[in-house]
Amino acid sequence: MEYVSMVRWRIILSVIILFSVEFVSGQSLTSTSASYSEQTSYPVFAGKDNIYYYCGTSEHQSGSLTAASSGGSVTFTWDKFTPSSGSFSFYSNETGVTSVINGLSDGCYRVSFRDNGVDYQLRAWVMNSWITPTPTITDSNCQSFTLNGSVTGANYSYSDLSTNQPVPVNPGYKYIWESNTILMATIQNPVIVNPPSVTTIYQFQVTDRAGCTQSSQATYESIVPKAQFSWKTSQPSEAQFVNHEAPLEVAFVNESVNADVDKYEWFLFKEKSEIQKEAAGGAKVDSIMDMIYLENPSYTYNHTGSYMVKLVAAKQTTGYTCRDTFYLKDYIVIDTSLVKVAPAFTPNGDGINDILTIVTRSLESLDFQVFNRWGRVVHHYRKIGFIPGDSKLAAWDGKINGKLASPGVYFYVADAEGRDGKRRRKKGFVEMIH
Repeated sequence: MEYVSMVRWRIILSVIILFSVEFVSGQSLTSTSASYSEQTSYPVFAGKDNIYYYCGTSEHQSGSLTAASSGGSVTFTWDKFTPSSGSFSFYSNETGVTSVINGLSDGCYRVSFRDNGVDYQLRAWVMNSWITPTPTITDSNCQSFTLNGSVTGANYSYSDLSTNQPVPVNPGYKYIWESNTILMATIQNPVIVNPPSVTTIYQFQVTDRAGCTQSSQATYESIVPKAQFSWKTSQPSEAQFVNHEAPLEVAFVNESVNADVDKYEWFLFKEKSEIQKEAAGGAKVDSIMDMIYLENPSYTYNHTGSYMVKLVAAKQTTGYTCRDTFYLKDYIVIDTSLVKVAPAFTPNGDGINDILTIVTRSLESLDFQVFNRWGRVVHHYRKIGFIPGDSKLAAWDGKINGKLASPGVYFYVADAEGRDGKRRRKKGFVEMIH
């Protein structure tokens, strides 16, 4: 038992001593202000040293190294490597528990000191990082342009301490192009297709292997237009009908961007079914009904059907005339013809159903007659070149020669020609109720 206990104590004591040595052994060469660090890969020289990178602007000297003893005051002697001679030369010295040197230029620094009877010699490389990105825009045409990103930056390199052979370090640039915080590309010289129609700023950001980042901007002056339009009409809408009726005057509202005011081309297509009919016959189809060259034109559709419209907007610059095309999302649909007469009306002056109304849609002409029981015409309206507002004129107020007619049943005949080429003939009875 005594032997076992002695062995245990020796093991515990050994562990305590081991940890005590590790704790006391605090000799180091570090940097607390470095942006990034990695180790050397010397081709010949045995061992590895830390490389400390410091982000900044061109020609800055931000290197800072801290040497530390295990806790006692020592004399730190600093040397700097001279690549031309391949040897170290004196830089500075300082006595204390730690020694800090600041404002260091690129190169290898060595610190020597004697601590607890042991000589130490530690090394580290300093690299002051800087990046200058320069974005430009070239090859701008109607279809695309190129974002060019050139970069100048710190020359990362260290030397093999045995052979003085230079060891270049790839800066490892990474690129980001953004516009309005939207990622556009992650390559150095991307090609942007479908250029924007407005002046646009592109942000070029470069990051190197040390995480140092700089950015700059380039402005794209657009040479391309964006065609767009909507349409409106002053014709009142009616709740019981989805579409407007003919004739329909349409005002086209030009909403294009970056186009020349004298370079708009409006293509008004023939009625949809007419185009389909021509195409079915196998002949070459001329689908254009009319063309207009104004900025905000108006057009009157005299016939029913479904009509498509296209706008081509153009912008002229030196060497290019760029164009863009916009089609309506939906057809302009104009209602088919209709004639409908109410079965009864009550001309009693209460403001409700006082007039015999005739509902019409898309008529070219209308002949509307009302007869009494003896066949005498008591109301007659006739119009060629009928327009939507004429429906009110065609209505009968129930009077004959200015006096209210007798209540009873009357006979009507409505003979109309629709703007869809169809004849609409209606006849029937209507009751007048006082």
